[in-house]
Amino acid sequence: MALRQKLVRSDHVRRSSDERNVVRGHALFVRFMERKGLADCVRYFPDSMTLGNLRSTTPCDLLTKYDIQDDNDRGRIAHIIEESHREDQSDAEVSSLLQSFYLLPFSLFCLEFLPLSCGSM
Repeated sequence: MALRQKLVRSDHVRRSSDERNVVRGHALFVRFMERKGLADCVRYFPDSMTLGNLRSTTPCDLLTKYDIQDDNDRGRIAHIIEESHREDQSDAEVSSLLQSFYLLPFSLFCLEFLPLSCGSM
């Protein structure tokens, strides 16, 4: 009986934790929309909308899934989705460059101290 109560209690804790994560994710989405000047467009999306959901939204989804009939609003939202993809790509490129930069001294060190026969294998 005590084990059943613990399982029910842990399920409740997990559920409330998941609910808090959804609320937190939605709050980040709302703040993002506000920063981008799209606070008036938050109304189109469900209370569970997150930035991850937004980034995976297509222009077609804006019309069919979220029923955004206003061409202007749909275009503004599509623009920030596209912009966020460009920022992600730019961040990945910078990260790759930084990683190469940090590995460069180590690779030069290895080349300097490896016997020549190792390089010709």
